[in-house]
Order: sequence, then C-alpha cells, then structure tokens
Amino acid sequence: MNKEKLIRWAVPFAVLVVIWLMPTPEGLKPEAWHMFAIFAATIAGILSSPIASGAVMFIALALTYFTKTLPLADVLKGFSSGTVWMIFSAYVLSLGFVQSGLGRRIAYKTLSLFGGSSLGVAYSLGIADLVMAPAMPSVTARSGGIILPVAKSINQVLGSAPGPTGKRIGDFLIMTCFQFTPITGAMFLTGMAANPLCATLAKEGLGVNLTWGEWFLAAVVPSMICFIVMPLLTFRFMNPELKRTPEAKVMGRDELAKMGPMTKQEKLVLTGFVIALVGWGTCLITGLDANAIGLGLVAFLFITGAVAWKDVLNDKAAWDTVVWFGAIISLATGLTKLGFIKWMTVGFAASLGGFDWMTTFIILGFAYIYLHYVFATASGHVAAMYVPFASVAIAAGAPATMVAICFAIFSNFMWGITEYAGGPGPIYFGQGYFERPRFYKINFCIVTTCVLIVFSTSMLWWKAIGLY
Repeated sequence: MNKEKLIRWAVPFAVLVVIWLMPTPEGLKPEAWHMFAIFAATIAGILSSPIASGAVMFIALALTYFTKTLPLADVLKGFSSGTVWMIFSAYVLSLGFVQSGLGRRIAYKTLSLFGGSSLGVAYSLGIADLVMAPAMPSVTARSGGIILPVAKSINQVLGSAPGPTGKRIGDFLIMTCFQFTPITGAMFLTGMAANPLCATLAKEGLGVNLTWGEWFLAAVVPSMICFIVMPLLTFRFMNPELKRTPEAKVMGRDELAKMGPMTKQEKLVLTGFVIALVGWGTCLITGLDANAIGLGLVAFLFITGAVAWKDVLNDKAAWDTVVWFGAIISLATGLTKLGFIKWMTVGFAASLGGFDWMTTFIILGFAYIYLHYVFATASGHVAAMYVPFASVAIAAGAPATMVAICFAIFSNFMWGITEYAGGPGPIYFGQGYFERPRFYKINFCIVTTCVLIVFSTSMLWWKAIGLY
C-alpha cells in the first residue's frame, strides 16, 4: 500500500476512533454517539476515497451491526425504501434515452427551432436539458453525455475553440450548459440522483412528505425564474462575440435529418416517459404510489424491449446508486432513531437563539450552499447536512415543508460552484475554456444570484400554494 493510499485510509479511521472514544455528550445514549462516529467516518471515507463509495458503505453497515449500534433490521432498512427503487427506475429510463438516441433528438430539435442566436442556442440546449430532467437523474449522463457533446459540435461549427477564439461563443455555451443542469435538476424529484435522498430524509428526519407532484409544484416557479435569468447573466459576464448564429440552427436541422424518423425504440421510451410523468404528476389525485409507478415504468420498458436487462446489468451507475442510497438512508435513519439529530438540533438552535426564524433560515441556506466547497458529491453533502440544517431552521420557527423543499433546491444549486462538486463539473472544466479563478468567480456569482432569487421570489409563491 503506497503512502497516499495509507493516508486515505487513515482519515476515516482516525475520525471513527477519535469520535468513538470521546465521552458521550450529556443527553445522548452511547449508541447514538457511536452512530455519529460511524456516520462521520463514512462521510470522511467518501471524501478521502480509499476505495469506491459503495464499498465504503458496506463497511459502514457492517460496523453498525457488529458494534451493536443498530439491529440488523435497521441496518438493512434503507434497501427496502421505495425511494431507492424509484431512482433506480429513473436510471433505467435514462438508459433508454441514451441508447435510443431520443436524448440527442430532443437536443437537436430544440436547436433547430431556437438556435438562431447565441442566446437562442443556449436556451435551446437548456430546454433540451429541462425536457430530459424528469427522466434522467444522472446529471453526468444528461448534461455531460448528451448536452455537452451537442454544445461542443456547435462550437466546432462556429470556430470557437478553447483559447483566443473561445470568446466567440464557446466559453459562454460551456458555462451556460454547466449551470443549466443544477437548475433543471432542482425542478423534479427525479431530476438529480440526490433528490430522492432529500425526500427520504425529509420524511424520516423532518416528518415532511414530499411527493413528486408536490416537489414540482413548489420548485417550478423559483427554478424557472433562475432558468430564464441565468443565461442572461452568463451572456453579460462573457459577452460572446457572435450574437447571431444561423449556422447552429442549420446544424440542428441537418443532424435531425441524419437521424431520420423516430425509431421504434425511441417511440417506446417516449411513451414510457410520458406515462411516468402523468403518473408521478397525478399521484395526489389517483392515490397511486410514486415508487410503484417507477416499478411499472421499468416493467413497461422491459416488456416492450425498449431497454434490455443485460444493458441494465452493465449500468454500473444505477447499481452503485442502489447500494449508496440504501446504505446512507440506513445510517441517516439510525441517527434520527437514536436521537442524535434531535440532540444536535437543540444545540444548534440554542447557538442561533438571538435571531428570528427568517434570519436563521437565510443564514443556514447560504451556509448550506457554500459548505459544498468541501464536498465532492451532492449525495455526501445531503446525507451529512440536509437534516441537521433543516431541523435547526424548523426549530427556530420556519415552516417545515418550506424548509424541506428549499434545502432540496439548494442541494442541486450547490454543486455548480466548483469543477469538483458534481459529476458534470470535471467534464465541463476539462474542455479548457476557463482558468480556474475565472471559473470559480463566475460560478460563485451565478449560484449566489440563484439563491437570492429563491429567497426573494419563493416566499410569495410558497405562501400562495400554502407551504406556510
């Protein structure tokens, strides 16, 4: 084992031992403190990455059982969560979008309609991202695998490569497409892999039930305002030299012509997508369970042959998500069950006792966003911070449902601040259009603006729909 690997292992081990051996704080049972030690070590292991995150999770579950911190039924409870399997269902649908070419068709279609100007090109790619977001929780697959290749092709056609010609339109498109995905992901419970984790933690830790339809209703207005405003900001920051881009519109039409008419597989995937959207969006009316709709969607895709089981077996991201989410839900639920979250909330609330609930809510919201500078995954951040931060805001008097959805939205926005904070980041930054200081500065301005938009506009909308 080399020195770097040894250090990576030493970090979570040290966190576990130090916390475990510390005296149990007053008001906590030893099991609750030990649960926190295991949880903190797990997050440290995810950040230091001595081995894959999924493997770290299995180690954490084993420790939780063999140290008698939780019984086996609770250790494995997360794998019975319907939310885990709904996100898996969305991954299967995502596979259909990529394999059939339906995702590329959507991107080229919007480009052929709206690609006549640099802003039009940007919005067309954003619309394509938005259309695919409910079906593709993997932001890396959606943005990095479908949207970015189209944007790169446009830059090539328009002669805007990294370097001096990047100012023609390339840096503008790269930045705008990168920032679209956190916004579109925030709009749907199935729009980003960590969103269902937010919903599960909200239910288990906050007592708030966020359905697919309720999530969309609460998030659509602030997210759409950000969707409209963000490209205008990037346009102002980068001022692309090319304002009119008729070549991009022609390119969209040409690529659609090359693809030909929709294939049978595309039509089947599209049918499954529409059925699932209708089902998820009308759960409150029909009484159907959103997770069961996800299972029905997968059954439809398999029965019709739109997606093959062997291809699902090869989709490592989908299976890794099942393991990751099942384990982290078990650990997070254990913290709540053993009383650690309640104890910590009381302590945090006392430290912010001099502020009214609105001030506390805003302080915690900004802190939640900027703390993501120390995280490399949205899921790890959500697992560690979502319930504690939301609980403190609620304890200060903020309406529970409003807090739950606001922090869920921020769980998407936050990974747009750096190149390492989410899956698409390294891919976009790696295109070579930005030096790191400039990349960070623009991202900071855009994300902060979006947070301000949420705080300033959502209060009216959430009041109108009865969230508080």
